[in-house]
Amino acid sequence: MTSSTEREQRLTGPEAGESPAVDLTSVTKSFGKVIAVDDVTLSIEENQFFALLGPSGCGKTTTLRMIGGFEEPDSGDIRLYGEPVTGLKPYQRPVNTVFQSYALFPHLTIFENVAFGLRRRGIDKKQVRNQVNEMLDLVKLPGLTDRKPTQLSGGQRQRVALARALINHPRVLLLDEPLGALDLKLRKEMQIELKRIQHEVGITFVHVTHDQEEAMTMADTIAVMNEGQIVRLGSPAEIYEDPRSSFVAGFLGASNLLPVASVDGRNVVLEDGTRLHAPDGAELSPSMSLGVRPEKIRLHAPDASDLPANVIRGHVVDTSYVGISTQFLVTTPFGASITAVMQNVDPVSFRRGDEVLLGWNPDHSFVIDGS
Repeated sequence: MTSSTEREQRLTGPEAGESPAVDLTSVTKSFGKVIAVDDVTLSIEENQFFALLGPSGCGKTTTLRMIGGFEEPDSGDIRLYGEPVTGLKPYQRPVNTVFQSYALFPHLTIFENVAFGLRRRGIDKKQVRNQVNEMLDLVKLPGLTDRKPTQLSGGQRQRVALARALINHPRVLLLDEPLGALDLKLRKEMQIELKRIQHEVGITFVHVTHDQEEAMTMADTIAVMNEGQIVRLGSPAEIYEDPRSSFVAGFLGASNLLPVASVDGRNVVLEDGTRLHAPDGAELSPSMSLGVRPEKIRLHAPDASDLPANVIRGHVVDTSYVGISTQFLVTTPFGASITAVMQNVDPVSFRRGDEVLLGWNPDHSFVIDGS
């Protein structure tokens, strides 16, 4: 039988990278009668920035906590670099976790907060000083070593928490909604910084968030979760352009979903008889919906020529100017309202009550199976 110490040494060995950084197989976790994580199988490759994305209660944080050792699965297998970790304490796993609350020691200086893990391991004082200074340079906080956490801004405290986690050289860094407590401007700045740091340190980041833009900004791969299951897995572009379900289409950005009444070859027919071209290669069925993102649609005057292949006639019922773009809400003859977003490169020429043509390229559509 392999001891915990032997397993821990093997996890951090030079050949660990031959297996996925994180590998979950049929993992299930319940709290009483509530199934938080339902038979999840997932592999995360080394050096990826991976996001678990979903609404509150979808199981993403529980999944992260099981990877980190803060919860144990009821069934299934969790491996880190090929080695089973069930039963290992968090400190015995090659992972560190950064929490939304930062969890800094308020009575310690920034230097001592970052050095805490090295001190516990008995690292030489000179090495501690050098490593702490290097890590604070990495997170762009040089010169703040003598301050206390209460003397720092929220963004600075978050950087300290990152430095404290990274200084222990984890193979996997777990991020539990780390930017949730920051204001919008600072959150956007930290998104860029987190991505930069991940590239510089070259380790696997597993990031839990309910913020779609945050996941798409930072992640190489996103797993969208709902009701304890992974419902879509892929790159941000793959998921956004081809969501495959109404839940993902609505959760990751905004979508217009048009119910299809019938299919005629490569065309779909809406309830009022409007015919639209489906995207090439899509599997069509009468139970499906045709989807198109608001920013893919352009508004045209009723007498416009040289229109794209897909056109729907409607009337503008509302406009919202948001600086870089204007959002239009348009009613259609078949009763649905369609949202279109156009960049403000020219003066807004459509007003409430105007008749317009909504046009888009068929390849900018996607299909959702409604069965």
